[in-house]
This record gives sequence, C-alpha cells and structure tokens, in this order.
Amino acid sequence: MSKGKSILYGKQPSSGETNEIKSKKKRQDSDIRQEIISSDLQKLKKAPRLSPALFQDNCEIHHSQIHELLKYAALGKRHNVAQASWCHILHQKRLSGVFVVVLQDLSQLHFYRYYLYLRRLRRRFRHRFVLSPSPCDLMASLFGISDTKELNPHNLPKNIKDSPDVAMAEQSPAKYKRTLDPVIDKYGTEKCGLTRYLLTEEEIRTNDYPLAGSLDSANCVPTGFSGEVTDSSPLFGLDCEMCLTDKGSELTRISLVDASGRCIMDELVKPDNPIQNYMTRFSGITKKLLNPVKTKLKEVQDKIKTLLPPDAVLVGHSLNNDLWALQMIHMNVIDTALLYAREFERKFRLKFLTEAVLGREIQCENVIGHDPAEDAKAALDLARYFIDQGPKKVAQLNLQRVLRKNNKPNKCNGSVTAAEEIPVLQQNGHVHPLETILKEHEMDTQLSLAESLLSAGRKVTYVARKYAGKDNVPENVFDTILCSSEDEVLERACSILNPSALSVVHFRPENIYNKCTELTGKIRMKFAEMMTVFAGPFKKDICMYSVRRAFRSCGPIHSMVILEETHQPYIRIQYGVLEAAHLAVEVLNGSCIDGCYIKVEKLVTERTFDSDNLIKEMEEDLENEDIIYVSGFKKPLTEEILQEQFSHLKDIKAIFVPTNPSKGKRAKYCYLKFHNPQSALTATDYIRAHTVLLSRKALTANHLHRWLQTADTSLAHQPDQEIHPKEEEQIAVIKHLDRKIKQLYESLQGNTLCLILFPGKNSDTAELPGLGLMGIKSE
Repeated sequence: MSKGKSILYGKQPSSGETNEIKSKKKRQDSDIRQEIISSDLQKLKKAPRLSPALFQDNCEIHHSQIHELLKYAALGKRHNVAQASWCHILHQKRLSGVFVVVLQDLSQLHFYRYYLYLRRLRRRFRHRFVLSPSPCDLMASLFGISDTKELNPHNLPKNIKDSPDVAMAEQSPAKYKRTLDPVIDKYGTEKCGLTRYLLTEEEIRTNDYPLAGSLDSANCVPTGFSGEVTDSSPLFGLDCEMCLTDKGSELTRISLVDASGRCIMDELVKPDNPIQNYMTRFSGITKKLLNPVKTKLKEVQDKIKTLLPPDAVLVGHSLNNDLWALQMIHMNVIDTALLYAREFERKFRLKFLTEAVLGREIQCENVIGHDPAEDAKAALDLARYFIDQGPKKVAQLNLQRVLRKNNKPNKCNGSVTAAEEIPVLQQNGHVHPLETILKEHEMDTQLSLAESLLSAGRKVTYVARKYAGKDNVPENVFDTILCSSEDEVLERACSILNPSALSVVHFRPENIYNKCTELTGKIRMKFAEMMTVFAGPFKKDICMYSVRRAFRSCGPIHSMVILEETHQPYIRIQYGVLEAAHLAVEVLNGSCIDGCYIKVEKLVTERTFDSDNLIKEMEEDLENEDIIYVSGFKKPLTEEILQEQFSHLKDIKAIFVPTNPSKGKRAKYCYLKFHNPQSALTATDYIRAHTVLLSRKALTANHLHRWLQTADTSLAHQPDQEIHPKEEEQIAVIKHLDRKIKQLYESLQGNTLCLILFPGKNSDTAELPGLGLMGIKSE
C-alpha cells in the first residue's frame, strides 16, 4: 500500500443499509416515546385527585366538614380515618402534603368584588364552595380543638362510648354540632313515635309536594282526611309508575300497601292524553298491557278516599312525585328519601336502602320495570325500621360507608354484588352491617384532627403574624412561626414550610374595607344591573303577556317595568340569573314581539363598564368551562322531563335544577355539567339547532347562583353606594395578594392538597358567608 493512500478502518455502509439503520433508530425512538407516554399515563392514573359533591342545590360546607377532609388528607386509611362525606380524595397515600391558607376578614363577597383582580387564584382552583361564616375560634373549629388546654395523648378516649362527641350528642343533641351522622343532626338520638317523622308544612313546600293554595296545585284533589294523627295511626305504603304524554308525566299504575304489608290496591290507569313514551324500562308498562285498561285517574282518586281512614299516614320514597301523578294533596306523609337523607339532603336510592337496611333485594336487573307494590312495601318497612330502631341505630349503620363499599369494583370482574360488599348480621329480626364496619366507624369519629395528629406524633406548621387572631393554638399540636408583617408571613411560608407536613398560613390582608353592609350593597347592585336589559320600542297598546312570555323563555324574570319617559314604550326587564339577561340580548335582539321589531340592550352604568370583561372571565373560568345553561321549559322541571329532553346527550355528568327559595318550587331552567368542555359545546349547539330550548355557556357557579337567588338584588330597593376613597388601595392589596398566593402555590411540592379559605364573618353586626377553593397541585 502506497503512503499516499488513506487507510480505511471499516467498510462504509451502502445507501440501503443507511436507510435501514435510520428506520431502526426511528422505531427505537418511537418505542422510547411510547414508553414515556405510557409511564406518564400510569402516573396520571395513580395521581391523587379530588371528587367533591358540589354541583347541587346546597353547596354550603361547614367548618366541621373541612375538619373531616383535612383529617383524612393528613392521616388517611393507615390511621383508620374515613373519607370525608362531601369530598373523596382518590389515592390519598400519594399526597405529599396538605396546605391551608386562611385569608382573614375576606368573604365570598370580596372574591366577586375583586374577581377580575384574582385571575391567578381563579386559574389554579377548579373546585369552590360556600363556607359557613367563620366562628370565633377558626383554628379550633378546623382542627377539632375543644378547649384551650394542651392535649394529652395519654388521655385520649380509647372507646367510642367514652368519646365526648357521643356523650354530648346524647345529653344535648339539639346543641351538638359535630354529630356522627346527618340523621342525628335532624332527629337527635332518642327513639320517637311516627309523628316525629311526619313532614312539616315547610318541608312539604320546600320539597315540591302538592299543597293547597298553590297555583301549581289548582287541579289537585284534597284527600279530605283531617283526622288527628297520633303515634298509633296506621301507615300505608304508596308507589306509582308514570309514562310521558303530550301533557307531561301521567299516572299509569298505582299500588297501595297497608301496615301489615298486604297490597290493598294495584291498578293500571289509562292516561287522558296520548302517550309519547311508556317509560317501560322503569315502569314495566307497555302498549299491549295498557290497551284494554279503562280505569281513569278520577276513579283511582275516589277509590283511595274510600280505602284510607281519616288519620292515615302515607309513606313513600320521593313521595311528592307519586302525589303529583295522583293529583292529590295529603299532608300527613313520611318520605323515606328524606328520612334517610345524607349530607346536603342528598338521597339514597330505594334499592340501596332496602338492601343495606332490610337485607332484601328489589328492582332486580333481570326484571323489566319496577313493581310498585314491592317498592311501596319496601318504603313502608324502611319507615317502620326507622321508627322502631330510632335514629341512633340508623346512624350506626353508616350507610354512606356501605354505599362506598357497595360501589367499589370487584378485583376479579369489575362488578360487585350486595352479598359480597354488605356482610350482614341478624339482630332482633332486622339485618345490620357487621360489627366490624361499626368498629371502623367508631375509630373514624373518635378523635379530632388535633388529637389524631398528636397520637401519631405529628404536628401542624402554623405561620402567622403575631396578632393574627384570637385562635388558640396549643404548642403541643402546632409548630408556630410568628412573623412581624403579612409580607413576612408569605415569604416564610414559601421558604420554611415542610412539604411533607400539614401546614397552615394565617394571612390578614391590610387596608381591606371591612364595612360589610356597604360592600354587600355594592355587589348586589352590580349584579342587579348586569341582570337587567331594556327592550323596545313597542306600540302604545302593548300586550305585556306576549312580552313576558317571550322574555321568560330566557330565564326567570325578577321584574318588568314599562318606562314612561320615552316617546314609545320601552320595557326594563330584570332577570334572576346572569345567563338569562345575556341570552335575551343574544337571542331576542331584532326579533318581532307583539308585532314590533325590537332592540334588546344591556343596562350601562358606572358599575357595569367592566361587565364585558367580567362576563368573559366567568365564561372561561375553570369552574364553568364544562357547564351549560338551558332555559325555555314551560313547566317546573321533573326527572321525567329531564329524561325526555337530555337522555340522548352524551357525557352528561350531572344536572342541577335550582329551587325557588321563597316558593319552594323547582325552576324552569337548569345547568348541565359534562365530562369535558368539548362535550358541553357540542350539547349547546345541538340544543340550539334541534330543540325549542335556549342554551349558552354557564356564567354563575353554583355557590354564586345560590347567593343571587337568596339575596335581595332588586333595583328598586338598592340605594346608590358611594365609592370608598381607599378603593384603589384595596385593589392594590388584592393584586399583591393574588401574586403572592401564586408564588406560594408554585413553591409547593407536587401532589400537595391546597385549600384557600375566605372565612367570611359572623358577628352581631353582620353575617357574610365565606368561600373555599381547593385543588391538588400536579407534579
């Protein structure tokens, strides 16, 4: 080999081999990416998550329930602590810490007064709830500290019977707030006769029962039973099945069961109007079955009057629906759905209660439709069990826990049966969950959070300014870090807090305007003006009925006033919800009403100059992104109407139907919550294109909607509020607070549960509800 030639140490690959090497490398890279994605998905599935029950009519959370959540988050199953009843934490053991920020003197009103300036805070917390006004000793309430004495771990109760909770509940159930079960909250612990469990007139009105004197009950027939009810009065179980007709829900079958369990009436009924849907899946009624039937509603009503004695007590599960179907008014009723109701008056299904309490199965899956006689007897037996055993025994059943166990999927096939998940023990002729479940419940309710932390050898890191409040913080429960200023509180919180510990930051914003009456007036006036539109011009002989009917399709109307100062009549319409006002502008502007083409415009005042920005932010809020508003219904909404209208929509997660707080009737509009924002958008488009209903993205979160419904937002009664001279200073404080909380949140370790509490105020001069925000920071 000559010196001038280069030496080749390896053979150069051909072009075909090069492509094969590149292809192999791409496949390897793709496999690596797939493994990374798969790994990330596995981590996401196992990451801790929150599952709160907040999308409902009553979303107010009490401090004892925050205590319940913090206790499970900090200690979990390893310390025999049960899940909070109102919010489940999935994969709690993967939480890296629990972090609570208390913003002293701030309330829900402050949150919405400075809504546009709290952008960073809003974008980090999807879950929000109304917080009952702050008690005098907030820390004691959150951590279950009963007095100012230091806790001694050697003196903690060893048996649930020795617990001060149970002792106090037995001695004074009416005054006791930390009860073991909502049943005890309502009925105490002593056994009572059946008259104790009759619905009051107020409960009848609130729970949408037919009521004499109500406009909706004009076609209902009173049973005429005016006999005095005593504890020995006879009980009768009642259940009805309905179908959907041109006029809505109508009766197709009724069953009445006497106190001995004997069915004394089982009738098929022919509706007066053409049937659109037999609801066979639920009612078991078919066209073939109903065709030969001649019995009408009037005959059924007359027969009921002859069968029932003057002091009869009707028993049923959600009995209001049955009485509406019968078009009858009866005041002496026991409703087992309300009798056994859990937190926030959420109702257990009749099928579950019958299995868990009575140990028998009804509404079997292999049978089409429900047997009303079977359901009526089940409700009757549930009422008799409650009366015979008393509320204390019902509370010991711990039905909420049994329900969670019943819903837990079986490891083998993903299904579960009642026999597998609800072990039973025969006692006194009745069936009860095994004593092991009761013992677990005893361990859950025995110790407060402070006591449990102390017994586990753990403490709470507490960061506050020296005069932050009068809250008692025993040294053997709290590692206290006192600061000289509020800014130092946040700085120390970012740098000192141990991410594995339960930590509390007590922050009091300075220069916050604290005159509650003025603040309340400002917020109410602002929302009242945002819910107001002007429509016109109309002709001189305007038909107000036609105008009201057109505008009522957008939502509930608070007031309508004809303006007399204009040359042609204009009308001011104030709505009860924000969505209705904005829907009216979107849909009715340029429409023809009563022969006039009109304009519909929003009210513009100094307070509403920023309303467009506010509405945009509320539409894009995490809390509202998967929720839509639907209006245009002609009747108060029932389960049958909702089933008919929305059964075909995909991915519905929940439906919220508000109740008028003054009249106790269900609204003619609702909110639909979906599993994701895209499904919500698709549903909105479908409703607009294929139905006569109106729909748009939701604006008012549930807690805000509730406040607007209960507050007096009448334009006529709200005085103008002067702008406080320190308003700019307050906005600067809120902006600074928003930035600091963002920094604080970003300093937290991943998988940390974080709660931001606006405690509200409870004093002799004012009572302002608070607001809670919560979320788990992702890794």
